[in-house]
Amino acid sequence: RLHDAGCWMMVIGLESFNQRLLDFMNKDTTVEINVEAVKTCQSLGVKVWANVMYGLPTETKEEALEILYKEGVNACIVAGSTNVLPDIKMKKLSPKILIDLSTLKELRGIENKQNKICIKPLTTIAELTHSELILKESKVLIQSAEQFADPLVRNNATIGGNLVTASPAADMAVPLLALDALIKIESIEQKREVKLKEFFLGPGKTVLQDDEMMVGIEFEQSDINKNGYFVKLGQRKAMAIAIASLALNLAMKQNKIIQIRIAMGSVAPRPIRLTVVEKFLENKEISSKLVEEAVSKIREEVNPISDIRASAEYRRYISGILFKRALEKLTH
Repeated sequence: RLHDAGCWMMVIGLESFNQRLLDFMNKDTTVEINVEAVKTCQSLGVKVWANVMYGLPTETKEEALEILYKEGVNACIVAGSTNVLPDIKMKKLSPKILIDLSTLKELRGIENKQNKICIKPLTTIAELTHSELILKESKVLIQSAEQFADPLVRNNATIGGNLVTASPAADMAVPLLALDALIKIESIEQKREVKLKEFFLGPGKTVLQDDEMMVGIEFEQSDINKNGYFVKLGQRKAMAIAIASLALNLAMKQNKIIQIRIAMGSVAPRPIRLTVVEKFLENKEISSKLVEEAVSKIREEVNPISDIRASAEYRRYISGILFKRALEKLTH
């Protein structure tokens, strides 16, 4: 019955398996279900893995929101699963229900609407790299996507998933911050919009409530968003978690900075915009002295930590180097 419904389960221990499976199937508790149920599920092709969870496939966005409304904190959304499943395996997450969005076409795709680029959250990183629209409107996003993990991961990982994990090193967050992106959020009860720079609260934390999900990412079509550069420093070329990353978008007239956006990852508890440095640079002509002053201000504004990849001191130092590298690419 589970297989026919398109469901899948994760099972590590069987202590509470019987009751939960009975409840899920709306059966009477007099029906005996034991370890043979697991073997039967396996023979039917149902995925059987960790700690009694039910993967519920959804056919519409509204159905997914209904499950979130009912289950709240017990539910977790999956699509590409490149972050969620490893986190479950390492016991960083312990949801009781996994809401499978992977087949929802309405939450996948890239389009141009009223001078805005709209990216649905289930769009994969690989789809971004192949998008002519993104290539035309945002080089910084293409550059980041091309450096994301490896081809296998890019084929599965989604842009929405990368954002909601709220990692300080989230690769897609940095260029989207530099694009001044807007996040569209829905629940059964309301729809709302939040600037990406206000979306992250800290490591692993966002403004999303238990009954809410991301349904869209938008940024404006503009000259500044077309002129960008992304640079990332890691310990190796592929599959590297960034030691530091920087996205720079720039609008200039002759040698004068008209508008500038600078975003960084892995240098604070969350991906950040360097708004103090941006205000300092706007409406000024580029010179060697100005660049060095900006570098000093960048090193003051970031708030890195030391970990196994790099020390806080090194991250603070390299932040200025990444800025100079990106600025040189956009001005020469």
